[in-house]
Amino acid sequence: MAKRKARIDSAAEAVRVMGKAASKVTPPENVPLDAEDMPFFYNVIGEYARSEWSAHQLEIAAMLARTMADLTREQKLLRDEGGVSYSEKGTPVANPRKSIVQMHAGSILSFRRSLSLHARAQAGEARDVAKRRGATKAIEGDNPLEDDLLARPE
Repeated sequence: MAKRKARIDSAAEAVRVMGKAASKVTPPENVPLDAEDMPFFYNVIGEYARSEWSAHQLEIAAMLARTMADLTREQKLLRDEGGVSYSEKGTPVANPRKSIVQMHAGSILSFRRSLSLHARAQAGEARDVAKRRGATKAIEGDNPLEDDLLARPE
């Protein structure tokens, strides 16, 4: 029988969370990251509390970060080269880098699903998201800071 997850409002769970919250989440040694990968890694791990990351999830997060950096680099090269290249005979063909960009984008989506970082896992059902979004827009629409009658925080 599977062990149930501890309730977050229990004293034991609070102690466990506080203990892990005091430690810094670092990339796993078995998935080496370069300097340009690190901002992506820290953005990814910022999606969850430090106490929620398992060793395996950190490996996936590191692979996701690496792939995101690769995608950014490949997209820049594709923009510089253009979407159309020419064969040896001068015939226009799609730049082969396009398929590399698409491959990275697909891998990113797969990693995000694996970590439950996709929209449904984060926000819930579409109907609930729509309700929250409508309420948020209503609040933003009634923002007293937008009529310039109140001093804005600086």
